[in-house]
Amino acid sequence: MNAADIRKKMEDLKDYIDNVLTSVRDGKMVNLVGLDKNVAMLCNQALSLPPEDARDLQPLMAALISDLEQLGAALKDFKEGIKKQ
Repeated sequence: MNAADIRKKMEDLKDYIDNVLTSVRDGKMVNLVGLDKNVAMLCNQALSLPPEDARDLQPLMAALISDLEQLGAALKDFKEGIKKQ
């Protein structure tokens, strides 16, 4: 798999995470089955790239990490909101 393929998969994953984040913040239940495997697979694929190609993906990877952190926080808030009901 080349850098362009991995970039496309990362962009698609970022879009998915953004959509899931919006749903969670709107109070909707979401199905995250397989998300961890997809993230791990993309990370492994990025690590297999030549260093210069991997460096080019760093900004996108940082954005994905930020989105995942936001999703984690939103899920925690969602869970706490359910407990209060």
